[in-house]
Amino acid sequence: MTRGFTPARDAGTMALPTRGEIARLYDAIAVEYDRSRDRPWPEVVEFAESLPPRTLVADLGCGGGRHAKVLAGEGHKVVGLDASARLLEIARRKLPEAAFVHGDLCGLPFPDSRFPAAVAVASIHHLPSAGERMAAMREIARILRPGGTALVTVWALDRDAWGKGPESRPAGPDSRDVWVPWRAGGREVLRFYHLFAERELAGLVLAAGLRLGKYFRSADNYVAVAERHG
Repeated sequence: MTRGFTPARDAGTMALPTRGEIARLYDAIAVEYDRSRDRPWPEVVEFAESLPPRTLVADLGCGGGRHAKVLAGEGHKVVGLDASARLLEIARRKLPEAAFVHGDLCGLPFPDSRFPAAVAVASIHHLPSAGERMAAMREIARILRPGGTALVTVWALDRDAWGKGPESRPAGPDSRDVWVPWRAGGREVLRFYHLFAERELAGLVLAAGLRLGKYFRSADNYVAVAERHG
């Protein structure tokens, strides 16, 4: 049985997924997932509006391109990256004027100091280990120009939404690692999330050598605006 499509009764015994398995899962649900993700996050809208005109922005974990569309709509030049090839196909159809790259958050295919700005919205929390999450944050720091900024968001550990939607299920010995059910095409798919404690994202930002410009809770998410020293 394919990991990531395991029935709910087996969720507690599953090993943590690899990044490749997570990408293949999103390939399998790409169309349904994109249809459910049509509203941009207000934090991204605000971030896009705050940037200088025609800023080059990396959208890391861009999915079907909903936030790339917001950034491009503000006149910025966007390079989107995602591990799901099928979500990238959707993004390219929506926004043919932008560049979209198939790649890995833990090893970004971009030169050092390439981008004045980046967004990583609801992407780092899908990485299955602390080492991979740290690697992704260091990669964000590496591709930012001195003085550049990145908007990073993750799901919070104490999400109010658990009382409103499908229950999370344990994904391993760390209580912050969970499977979250997604129903697509008549089947239940389990998506991996690492839920972040209150200052955990802030700690990643600082450990990657970035400065914490802003850090706040927004609904069920933690939001960091990280800045590379000039």
